[in-house]
Amino acid sequence: MKTRLKDIASQLNLSPALVSGVLNNKPNAWASAETRTRILDAARELNYQPSAAARALSRGRTDTAALVYRRLPGAGFRLAYTGLVDVFSAELQAVGHDLMVSNFATQDEVLEHLERLVRTRSAEAYILWGREQDTEAQGMLLESLNAPFLVKGRYEVTHPAWHQIDFVHEGMLAQAVRHLVSLGHRRLAYVGFKHSDAFVQALRRGFTQAHRATLGTESDPKFVGACDDDVVENEDLIGGWLDLPQPQRPTAFVIGAGNAAWLALETCLAQTGRSLDVLPGEPAAAGIASESFTLMFGRAVAYQGIELDNLARFGSPHLIDSLLDQNGREPIIRFLPQLTEAPSLNLLNHGVTFSCLHESGGQS
Repeated sequence: MKTRLKDIASQLNLSPALVSGVLNNKPNAWASAETRTRILDAARELNYQPSAAARALSRGRTDTAALVYRRLPGAGFRLAYTGLVDVFSAELQAVGHDLMVSNFATQDEVLEHLERLVRTRSAEAYILWGREQDTEAQGMLLESLNAPFLVKGRYEVTHPAWHQIDFVHEGMLAQAVRHLVSLGHRRLAYVGFKHSDAFVQALRRGFTQAHRATLGTESDPKFVGACDDDVVENEDLIGGWLDLPQPQRPTAFVIGAGNAAWLALETCLAQTGRSLDVLPGEPAAAGIASESFTLMFGRAVAYQGIELDNLARFGSPHLIDSLLDQNGREPIIRFLPQLTEAPSLNLLNHGVTFSCLHESGGQS
């Protein structure tokens, strides 16, 4: 059974308040040298271990940040949160702080746990990382409890005072559009995700705004598509565009989706005997990609290294500032990465031909 303060006090016939004062080095706890020695010896003999909550109450600080999130299905999310834990742990340990991690299956469990942590003063700052339909309610709870937190997401309109971090999604897609237009392309198609997360909407908004600003026209609705992160579904969408007569089909593609869209695009082009390139007059693409992204045949530019752990690395100084009560930073932090040439296997240089791909590739 775990030894409690009152167990030591009872054994020594002393008050729990005096025992607590001595063990926690409280300046107003007076005891003779003999009594202090008796208390410390008894604590060692009984293997007394003060709780984290008790230490926090006695010192007024925990030097701890809490990452609390709702579990999402899929191996990708599990890997992403593993990366988050690694980054935040390393950054906090570097300045003498600890990271507490908890995750739950439901939003109600997350909210209950956050409130319990705040009420018991178990952490000094909180990290909210997940989909915005979850983190907004979590942030509103912490705000009502006057608890400092850093949230990943786009809340510059609804909660401009929150310490928040994310990418400049509109700016990323604007750069992609300008790049393709600089290669001479005028018929652009957009491939995005189906779901309605804020970053998905921001990516699509960035494409349509940049199309209007750069080309002086609205984007053609029939060339704005959305798919799940599935190769076959993306192939159906892109293949339909490429089946149009040559003067009507898009010549360049802006990718606001996952790696499945890139794979589908390359496959569909290969079945028509073409590949992506960065040369004027050739099919081209630009957009976002995940860490494992590699082209099979051609060349293109993409945003790489935009995984959640990298964003966490950018955000760590702001989290640490909140722990250390340094409030000089702007609450809204946005990062605009740069397009870089994507890695490619260059299979065309290793004996793979479009003719054999077309014979074995199935329907386009």
